[in-house]
Amino acid sequence: MKARLIAALTHHLQTPFVLAVLACLVAILWISQGFSLGARLFPTVVASLGILLALLELGRQWRHRGAKEESDFSDLAEEEETPAFFARGLLFFAWMAGFIGLFFLVGALPAAGLYVLGFLRLQYRSPWPASLALSGSLVALLWGLGVALQLRWPTPLLF
Repeated sequence: MKARLIAALTHHLQTPFVLAVLACLVAILWISQGFSLGARLFPTVVASLGILLALLELGRQWRHRGAKEESDFSDLAEEEETPAFFARGLLFFAWMAGFIGLFFLVGALPAAGLYVLGFLRLQYRSPWPASLALSGSLVALLWGLGVALQLRWPTPLLF
C-alpha cells in the first residue's frame, strides 16, 4: 500500500515540482539582476544552470509522457519503521547538531575539520591517515575559498 501511494504521488507530482523549482530559479535570476556585479555573479550562475537542468528535465518528462515507468520502492518496506531505523536518523541529526555547536564555539574552519575527522573515525571507523587527509583537505579548501572570495568568517564564541 505504502509503495503504491509513493509511486502514485511520484508519478503525478514530478512535473508540478519541476515547474515550482523552475519558477523559484527564474525569480532568483530576476531578483539578482538588481545586485552589483560581485553580488549577482553566484546567484546568476547557479540559477542559470538550475534553469537549464529544469528545462532538460521537463523535456525528458515530455518525451516519456505516455511511457509506463517501472519504479522500485522495495527499499521503502514497512519493516524499516523499526527503532533502529529511527535511531540511525537521530544519530545523524545529533552529529549535525554537534557540528553546529562546534561551529559556534570554535569557528567554521576548525569545526569542519574536527567534524569530518570525528565523523569518519567514530561513525565509519576510517583509518587515521585517510581521515586526517580528508579533514585537512577540507579545511584547506575552505580556507582557500575564504581567501579567494574574501570571506569574513563568523567570530567563534571561545576564541
